[in-house]
Amino acid sequence: MKKRLFHRGYIIENSTGLTSDWKAVINGQAVQGMLANVKKSVNWWCDTKAFMPPERFALHKSKTGSLTTASAENYRGIVLKNDNGKANEWYAIVRGQLLKGDIVSIKKYLDKILLV
Repeated sequence: MKKRLFHRGYIIENSTGLTSDWKAVINGQAVQGMLANVKKSVNWWCDTKAFMPPERFALHKSKTGSLTTASAENYRGIVLKNDNGKANEWYAIVRGQLLKGDIVSIKKYLDKILLV
């Protein structure tokens, strides 16, 4: 049975039933992989208009040998992202401006500018 999802304007489908066989077409390029990684690839394209294949979003080993994972949080409709798990390396794009720092500082800044 073919499964289809609609994510941010793109159709992601799985016709084999395997968890690693989700497919989508992003900017004319076919991508395939785990559902979470294909969604991240779509998100990356929608947010930055730069193509990033799903394989690049798989878990990476850091220099210390431990696994790092990306995390994201939705705060007041703005996605705050952290790609490597370090506390002081959160970022967000607000009104075309890049904000970087720890999550508490970014949230305080957003509270100030979103009330205006």
